[in-house]
Amino acid sequence: MLALGKMKTLLPQRAQPVLSGGRRLRHELKYIIDEGTYRVLVQRLRPLMHSDKNSVNGEYRVTSLYFDDIYGSGYNDKVSGMATRRKFRIRSYNLDPSRIMLEAKHKDDNYVSKLSAQLTENQYRALLRGDCSFMACRDWTEDVFGEYYRSNLVSGLRPKIIVDYVREALVYPHGNVRVTFDKKLSTCYNTLDMFADDAQYSPIYSKEIILEVKYDNYLPSSIQSVIQGLNATRQSVSKYIICSDKLLEVKTHGF
Repeated sequence: MLALGKMKTLLPQRAQPVLSGGRRLRHELKYIIDEGTYRVLVQRLRPLMHSDKNSVNGEYRVTSLYFDDIYGSGYNDKVSGMATRRKFRIRSYNLDPSRIMLEAKHKDDNYVSKLSAQLTENQYRALLRGDCSFMACRDWTEDVFGEYYRSNLVSGLRPKIIVDYVREALVYPHGNVRVTFDKKLSTCYNTLDMFADDAQYSPIYSKEIILEVKYDNYLPSSIQSVIQGLNATRQSVSKYIICSDKLLEVKTHGF
């Protein structure tokens, strides 16, 4: 069972303001669970929720290229537990080159928010080279292009690591609830181009599953009761950190 001190995070919350660029604050709870716990949760949640509309046979592949600056702020701020931080990534679904998204994910104390915009394949290739000049006209715009451009001017952003996993997503309209199960976490060790034909991946988690629960102002009681019965401890899980540490281990000691 969750500790009583952690259960209060599941209770209804006051409406949060919309921040710069239209960022809407959301709650995000994360856990690492085993396959048995996953099966129990899915069995209990499926009658209450429905699969994400983008799912194929209930799942889809998520591949993300994470960026960090010359100071390693994205990594270090997370490890040191900074209350306010931001990270940039390029995300693809099922490695479909027609839908490549640039995202800025913000952490503001207990809340998360995100800005995103679609990239063309040429813009994606430019960012791989460290060229964001196509964003120059957005330098003062409060969107993901403007944020990326300003951050690059100040501290230089470069691609760092590819994170890959299979996601099963369940959604519920009231409270804008989204419960995701991320499986087969892996990282690419021979290229930073997620669309490269020769991309090779090293598995990180084979049995562990990352559970994420996201919602706006409240978590409906029916879903709340299922999550409160979870035999796992809430954690500050970062796929970027997990995969970065594994990649360093591989480069240092080999497989």
